[in-house]
Amino acid sequence: MPAGFADGELTVKAETVDRNGTPVNAEDSLLKTDHDNDPSTPDQGGLDRVDGSITVDVDDQGHITGGTTDVAPGSEVTLTITGQDQSGNPLEQQVKATVNPDGSYTAEVPAGFADGELTVKAETVDRNGTPVNAEDSLLKTDHDNDPSTPDQGGLDRVDGSITVDINDTDSTKITGVTEDVAPNSKVTLEITSIDENGETLTFTEEVFTNADGEYSYTLTTAQGNATEVVAKVEDRNGTELQDNDSLEAIIKADPTTDVNNGDNNVVGTSGNDVLAGDIGGLQTNFVAGQNYNVSVVLDLSGSMLWAMNGTSNPPAGESRLAIAIKGLKAFIQQMADHDGVINLQIASFSANGSVGNGYNQVFLNVSKDNINEIFTYLDSLKAGGGTYPEQGFNKAVDWFDDISTADFENQTYYLTDGEPNSSQSTLDNAFAPLAEQSKVFAVGVSSSISDATVSRYDNTDVNGNKLPGDWSGTNHGEAKAIADADKLIAYLIGGSENFIPANVGDDTVKGGAGDDVLFGDAINTDHLTWAGYDPLQYPKYSGYSKLIAYLKAEVTNGAEPSQQDIYDYIKENFRDFVAADAADPETKGGNDTIYGGAGNDIIIAGAGNDVIYGGSGNDIISTGRGEDTIIYDLLNATDATGGNGTDTWVDYEANDKIQFGSDFFEGLLTDKSNLGDYITVVDDGNGNAIVQVDRDGSAGTHNMSDLLIIENQAGLSLQDLLNNNQIIIG
Repeated sequence: MPAGFADGELTVKAETVDRNGTPVNAEDSLLKTDHDNDPSTPDQGGLDRVDGSITVDVDDQGHITGGTTDVAPGSEVTLTITGQDQSGNPLEQQVKATVNPDGSYTAEVPAGFADGELTVKAETVDRNGTPVNAEDSLLKTDHDNDPSTPDQGGLDRVDGSITVDINDTDSTKITGVTEDVAPNSKVTLEITSIDENGETLTFTEEVFTNADGEYSYTLTTAQGNATEVVAKVEDRNGTELQDNDSLEAIIKADPTTDVNNGDNNVVGTSGNDVLAGDIGGLQTNFVAGQNYNVSVVLDLSGSMLWAMNGTSNPPAGESRLAIAIKGLKAFIQQMADHDGVINLQIASFSANGSVGNGYNQVFLNVSKDNINEIFTYLDSLKAGGGTYPEQGFNKAVDWFDDISTADFENQTYYLTDGEPNSSQSTLDNAFAPLAEQSKVFAVGVSSSISDATVSRYDNTDVNGNKLPGDWSGTNHGEAKAIADADKLIAYLIGGSENFIPANVGDDTVKGGAGDDVLFGDAINTDHLTWAGYDPLQYPKYSGYSKLIAYLKAEVTNGAEPSQQDIYDYIKENFRDFVAADAADPETKGGNDTIYGGAGNDIIIAGAGNDVIYGGSGNDIISTGRGEDTIIYDLLNATDATGGNGTDTWVDYEANDKIQFGSDFFEGLLTDKSNLGDYITVVDDGNGNAIVQVDRDGSAGTHNMSDLLIIENQAGLSLQDLLNNNQIIIG
């Protein structure tokens, strides 16, 4: 049979002539037949000089290639592929390929197969109908003969990846996303954090990916706030992936956030913070945490354009209305700082139909977000017409009738500058329902109205409590008419002609990591002045709001200062804030506990009997008034100062103390006769005393090292401190 004939069905016909010349012939065939009476199997038979075969190869990108021998071009190759889907479930699919004229064929692994181990089985029939098959697999193998590393290999069409992120605003939360990682895969998190005492912690946690490849972890309270994290995971091919994240220094410079004047627990971030134990401000008729509906019933008669002394055409900013508006702005600033909800009504009165009677505006939930809107409204007020207070009383009554009073106290502030044009019976009839619904605090703006007239429409006692019984012409409060602008505003805000600072609590302030500025009490800004500064709008004890006004005027050219602006100014000028506290004995202070934590901190404890833990780093400490204690615990046993750095004390007093933890010194707790071997006080030659410590005395491991610089105390000695009982061991 000639070589050109391929395997398969064949017919051979033989022809010749016999001796008599007669043609003779015969025929034979090799045919495919149903050899097993099974119609589902191919017929077989025919010429079969070449063995049929097939090969198959799949690479890690999912390309399938193969070759055939003794298989007819155009024949179909069935490829059965087994592996897993993206969810990790077993998956099997069949793909058809066609044999090319050269016997080759190609195909692709379908997209539904996830990376990882995979098997491809190829099947076809040769020219004789004989089934032929082959198989190839992508398996994970020990590629480096190291049992501690993961096996690798398999289908690898998708590059594996992992991301990890520490939440910028809540650094207790860690989240991440993976690609080409099987669901429920273990993610190892190597975390560095700062605990509530400012100490650095390192630990490892394990979490698992969900069906979408995501994972998360929330640090416990004891673990503190994350500063760095490394996340590790294996992808579907056993390749180890990792990513990391760290927090840049975050500036948190609004010390009034989430703080009132109670006993607060204030905790900083891992960045550079400005924290205060109290919000401060002025004494008002508001109680911490209480909600209020406040109606300001404001006289806008024509005489409000006069000066406080009754002269007409006063200089700009000196009219009764201008002064009242400044006072109201100062008062509303206190409302914005209040830790409850305050709804505000501005209800004017003058003659019916006059411009001064046309104002009646409500602002819900007074806060820093809408205070500028309120100020703009106040600046738009215009006065004109007679003095008819019942118009304002009626507006207040209508508002109190409409607004919810559940869990709210109603208060009314009645400001008027002159004797009313209305009859007394008209006023009494309008005021009675208001007095029933609300506390009413009255104040006369100028000396043009008598104390008696103002007092008649007030229903509170000297402590701001509503008088018992129904209001009447003989049962009313005692109010004042005040011609001095400062006293008027003080009286409006707090019921006294003098500005009185708000009482503050006993707070715990924890700086954490970062170079923090920590105030035990409220920040004192009374020393700040600037071009155009108006002390009526920013009176004594205005606190943080005055600082912002100062920065806008002097630092940021009118723009709202950034957190960095605020932090930088306070840090660079901290001594001015210390001096402001020292200059005013009326400033209030609680008995606070302050933890500097890690970093070079500035601690301003303020008034009160405070306890200060500087922590690691070189801290600057102002203890302020009171009997204060600076505590040095052992933070690092190998360090000469126990890990405390070298601190500076700016306002030492003889009634303050320095206390060492029981394990700070080695051996001193049991025998204090040789205290001088452990502690000494020297003069630095610059007017300061330096407390030096040798933690093991004369043992030789440590030497005398600077622990605390006490400013302006060059003559201070260790004996002085001992005589004053200012050194406490354990």
